[in-house]
Amino acid sequence: MKMLRSIGGKLALAAALSIAAIQGAQADIVSAYGKYVDDKGNIALPENFLLEWVHMGSWAVLEGDKASGLHNVYAPRDVVEYYQKNQAFPDGAMMIKEVRGARGSTHTTGEAFWAQDVAVWFIMVKDTQNRFPDNALWGEGWGWAMYEGKDRTKQVATDYESDCLGCHVPVQDNDWTYVYGYPVLGDVSKYAPKAEPAADKAEAASMSEVDEATLKRGEKVFRRCKACHSLDAGKHRTGPSLAGVFGRKAGGAEGYKYSDAMLNSDVIWDATTLDVHLKDVPNFIPGNKMGKVFAGGVKKGEDRLAVIEFLRTQ
Repeated sequence: MKMLRSIGGKLALAAALSIAAIQGAQADIVSAYGKYVDDKGNIALPENFLLEWVHMGSWAVLEGDKASGLHNVYAPRDVVEYYQKNQAFPDGAMMIKEVRGARGSTHTTGEAFWAQDVAVWFIMVKDTQNRFPDNALWGEGWGWAMYEGKDRTKQVATDYESDCLGCHVPVQDNDWTYVYGYPVLGDVSKYAPKAEPAADKAEAASMSEVDEATLKRGEKVFRRCKACHSLDAGKHRTGPSLAGVFGRKAGGAEGYKYSDAMLNSDVIWDATTLDVHLKDVPNFIPGNKMGKVFAGGVKKGEDRLAVIEFLRTQ
């Protein structure tokens, strides 16, 4: 009986130590959280994260067949280790996406691209306790922040839904994170998107070769847009549905909450106005929400033409 009590006591002690270790690791992460988030929910950009944090992965953003930007993502080592063990981000986890411009040329290995100056830093802070319900930069289980490369002391996001969330809509079922791009976290390939189905052959056969190529290119360009815009009437995301956008007044999709800039605009969407808008999103209708999250617009005229023709068919 004494032996059983002794074994039971050792098991209980081991369990307690295990729980304490987990809680201790969690506490370490939360204490790091306190370093960068104040009591009002303001999120600071850490000074030396490039030297001290783990590089989780990088993304090359293409425009046509060229890289227009390189996105590098970092997290503290304890956050990475926690995810490796638990396949989830702990409360207080921080991630930073550093967005840099890209430049390319032909090298001995072929066409290559390398990073340029920082354009913007995006920050996410995991929040399972709904700490700041009245702060417009906290929601969906995360705190959100954005700093421009020209001034790392000034946080420029004002509302996470309009400024940050749109790019994460495709991975909302993965806790709003693109974990499949971060191999350091472990086996994350299961979270990767499935290949898109091939285009309908009967529909393609009804198009001329030129129209088919243009529409396919437009559909491909629209992939940059579909995180924020659906093509289903009345189904709005961060941005309004673009079903039937041709001939519609700016700010005219029923059921979507537009900015005052859009509501007060007299613009009617057609091939010309869409082209100018996509070329200079922040300034064509100054003050529109899209100007903050898609400021670069669609730079190539051929891409704008293609996506506009694609939208004409919707």
